[in-house]
Amino acid sequence: MSHRKMPLALSLVLILCGLFNSTCCETKRKSKWNIYPVSSWKMSPVHHNIEAGNKAFAHKLFETLLMEHPRKNIIFSPLSISTSLAMLSLGTRSTTLTNLLKGLGFDLKVMRVWDMHHGFQSIVQMLKQLNREGHLKYRNMLFIDSNRKINTPFLWDTERIYDVKAQMIDFRDVRKTKKQIKHFVAAKMHKRTKGFITSLNPHTFLFLINYIFFKGIWEMAFHTNFMHKEDFFVDECTTVRVDMMWKKERMIYSRSEKLFTTMVKMPFIGNMSIVLMLPDVGQPDSSVEEMVVQRATLLKSSGMRFLEGRIGLIQLRWVHIIMPKFKISSKINLKKMLPKMGISNVFTTAANFSGITEENFPAIFEAIHAATMEVSEEGKMDMVSSNAIPYHTHTAAPFVVKFNRPFFLFVEDWMTQRAILMGKVFNPIAE
Repeated sequence: MSHRKMPLALSLVLILCGLFNSTCCETKRKSKWNIYPVSSWKMSPVHHNIEAGNKAFAHKLFETLLMEHPRKNIIFSPLSISTSLAMLSLGTRSTTLTNLLKGLGFDLKVMRVWDMHHGFQSIVQMLKQLNREGHLKYRNMLFIDSNRKINTPFLWDTERIYDVKAQMIDFRDVRKTKKQIKHFVAAKMHKRTKGFITSLNPHTFLFLINYIFFKGIWEMAFHTNFMHKEDFFVDECTTVRVDMMWKKERMIYSRSEKLFTTMVKMPFIGNMSIVLMLPDVGQPDSSVEEMVVQRATLLKSSGMRFLEGRIGLIQLRWVHIIMPKFKISSKINLKKMLPKMGISNVFTTAANFSGITEENFPAIFEAIHAATMEVSEEGKMDMVSSNAIPYHTHTAAPFVVKFNRPFFLFVEDWMTQRAILMGKVFNPIAE
């Protein structure tokens, strides 16, 4: 290369470097959160803080729901609610942000907001994976007033971090808007929308819908030929006839004399399992915190998949289980429920949503969580008889656990033992 051509080549290189640097800077300016996909199963200190916050929020919400609805079926997903509210916090500022995150169980003195969103990415990935496996349907839907000027980075971040594409909609035309939301929700929720939206304020700024549906398919089916009608004792004065299923299987079994409760854990297909907790007759409901502590004890060494023989320190027991077939649903107005837990600022007209729009106006935020869970006798493997798994004559008689009165349930991802769903079956035939 001649000495004359050298400056020209060098100039071209410098120009290209400048353009590259400018592009990178512009990309960084587009989004405040420079977050990339992370492994769902890595448990860094940040992830441990996320788990602790989510558990605290779940316990408090469950206790609040049990107090509000002592005589109703309850089913909800604390994890998906936490995820949807963490997503919303992308657009909140000042006291609205701190009040929201404190209510979710996070302390900004020990955790950066960036770290929290980074941690929630693993939860989003886990829920998406369970969604792909087919038996769990999970969806966040965010509707924003189209008459407002929206900050584009907020829309990018909700989609990139939480996999939610916000929908712009005109809330002023209430009738048309309700119809549009109904059709959109029906398409995303596979037409499970009966009575979903009853009222809508024409001055609404944000409308968040968080939905989860789960149909449990057992690894080992219940006996399909022996299902029969039997009494379920709702309370001292109410008895209903239900389809009762039964099977005999080796499963994790535990008895808590402290709670006067019997617990069993059984696997679903699709990397999910369920913990059922049956209080003794006449015993008052234990606190959610105590139930979760006992559940943690039950699960302490059961992080592996269900296997023959021992799992850590837990012995699989032969259990003759009798339980009702059921389908329960809950629709929770988060605007009414969360203020009872201290999350109130975001639902006031003075809420600071300056991360979403720089326009200063009274903002109305509505939020609904809907959950449905269905459990039947269906399973991956059929039981031809109660001896489908070898049962030797010298083995001790199986424990008999009969769920013929209200009981509690926790559906979890078996690898992380995160509670995906929590609930109480008060009346199996009252959907």
